[in-house]
Amino acid sequence: MDRPARIQDVAAAAGVSVATVSNVLNRPERVNARTVEKVRSVIAELDYVRHPGAAGLRAAHARSIGLVLPDIANSFYARIAKGAADAAYRQGYALSLCHSGDDPEREQGYLSMLVEQRAGGAVVVPLGAATGRLERLRRRGVPLVLADRARPTAEGCSVSVDDVAGGALAVRHLLEGGARSVLVVNGPRGIRQCADRYQGARQAARRFRGAALEQVVVESMTIECGAEAARRLNRLPDGVFCTNDFLAAGFCRGLAERGASVPGDVRVVGYGDLDVAGLAALTTVRQPVEELGSAAIELLLDEVEAGADHVHEARVLASSLVVRETA
Repeated sequence: MDRPARIQDVAAAAGVSVATVSNVLNRPERVNARTVEKVRSVIAELDYVRHPGAAGLRAAHARSIGLVLPDIANSFYARIAKGAADAAYRQGYALSLCHSGDDPEREQGYLSMLVEQRAGGAVVVPLGAATGRLERLRRRGVPLVLADRARPTAEGCSVSVDDVAGGALAVRHLLEGGARSVLVVNGPRGIRQCADRYQGARQAARRFRGAALEQVVVESMTIECGAEAARRLNRLPDGVFCTNDFLAAGFCRGLAERGASVPGDVRVVGYGDLDVAGLAALTTVRQPVEELGSAAIELLLDEVEAGADHVHEARVLASSLVVRETA
């Protein structure tokens, strides 16, 4: 079914009247238990979501949109939220912030709430989980934009950063500065951005004769994991590329505990240009984070308001190098 399921579809599939379906939804005590079970099974199968409110509300979307984030405490996602909120406000829309914790069930719960509340659409920022789980919402006819993740235009709009180019930028800076042994401290392999940044690092290393590139993968992209990676090294490399700034700040701390200096003994480059990068004077790759949020809102509202005239777009933003004290 290409369009969202209607109450009439549920009634037909369950072999009952529309009034019976309505009673199951609103007054289940009036319906026998076997019929309630059957209707609810069909509702789940058809992915039917009731739309509360007056007929006028059913005919038009509300001027609100959802923003689903995996971690609201992380400054990276907070900056995406700021860019999105500012862009939504300029266009006269309210933004509903939803903290998914990158949990598929919680994410689906939020998305179902947005459908029931007749939100105009949603911007979703995934972490490591497969984005195919969002297909259910798209089948309901709700506009969706992915932020910080590329998506084929056949599946909808997306805004992402060219992380392959960003990873190459970081490692090229280390190699051009004289490093020949470079260590990449990377996050979990299931995070697409980590894979892309490492791919860029490998591409840069191949262009320098005699350059050696190694990788260590940590379980979480935190300051403590970065520090622990530095503590466990058997030998120090010339340069280190950490695929986010928290790892880089932690790695510098771990090197200091070993009595190694930065950049004297080891040159370190981070990724993101988050607040911690400025505090730690990190050389890092700057991402246009607020623009990720604002561009996602721009694409979403074009789809909401243009309808069939909207053309899906996969927008890719460029990163840049910020040179500070660590490399």
